[in-house]
Amino acid sequence: MYRVLLALCCMVWAVGCVPQKPEKKVEKAPMEKPMGDRPMGDQPTNPHATTGPGLDLTSFMSELPAGWTKTTPSSNMRLGQASLARANGDNADGELAIFHFPGTGGSSMANLQRWEGQMTGPNGEPGASIAKTDSMRLDNGILVITIDITGTMLPSTMGTGPSTEQPNYRMLASVLETPAGNYFVKLTGPKNTIASHADKYRAFLKRAKLGGAA
Repeated sequence: MYRVLLALCCMVWAVGCVPQKPEKKVEKAPMEKPMGDRPMGDQPTNPHATTGPGLDLTSFMSELPAGWTKTTPSSNMRLGQASLARANGDNADGELAIFHFPGTGGSSMANLQRWEGQMTGPNGEPGASIAKTDSMRLDNGILVITIDITGTMLPSTMGTGPSTEQPNYRMLASVLETPAGNYFVKLTGPKNTIASHADKYRAFLKRAKLGGAA
């Protein structure tokens, strides 16, 4: 009996001495910074500041490209608006609208995602899955982030867009990050019309200057 107890004690002791594997520690992935803080590797100076020079709207809208006509803003939320001549075969003009909400308006990423939600692809796919995004830094420090989506424009929930779905549409929309906060420039219309003005739109964005009040 003594030998049996001794053998059992030895077995318990041996099991207790088996080294246990350390518990594996799972590291959490770092949180992604909003695009307004660091879009595509380019670090803006201060995209959410509410003091300092903003977009010089007078200069920006003073000389519009050929085929663009300045119009009266359809909403008090719009700082500026223009109509773009339609392409042959299209049933509507293109429209340019400029917005700025001092102290608010959201980050660049939040607005890009909101614009993606206003469109679906040609086959009904989410706008985010077909959106193309690029950025450029102007010599005066303004960071311009542009999203390009072609498909169906969905009815507006703000009362400032179409009331019904608009197939074969295209949206070119940009965030201009300035010391006075973000400005938003949005170009929408039938895809052939927008295609005929796309290069003009890019050149128009490059004319943006600082100097306006916040």
